[in-house]
Amino acid sequence: MAPQRTTECNGARAGVATHLFESARLRVTPRNVTGLLDALQADGLVAREAHPRDRRATLVSLTEKGRTVAAALRGGRNTMAAELFGDMPAEQLEAFQGGLEVVIERLRAMG
Repeated sequence: MAPQRTTECNGARAGVATHLFESARLRVTPRNVTGLLDALQADGLVAREAHPRDRRATLVSLTEKGRTVAAALRGGRNTMAAELFGDMPAEQLEAFQGGLEVVIERLRAMG
């Protein structure tokens, strides 16, 4: 089945991105992304195709199988989040989120 196409979003079409865009988003080198994409493509989860306007770039998109796996992962994440935080008072949840944001920023600053 053909890769899903949607509108432009943050430098890449939603659901379709270049290696360079993904490496920046994930904060890893393009070489790391290539290795990850090789494995995902071998498992039939992503498809690669030539960029229509930039011959140096390759577009990457989820296959139908990849979209199914991603949806299942999101569903599991949402279920776990509901179990962990569903009955937490709003004030406590906001304080927890604020604390996590501080930790994440410190980790990013550490490189």
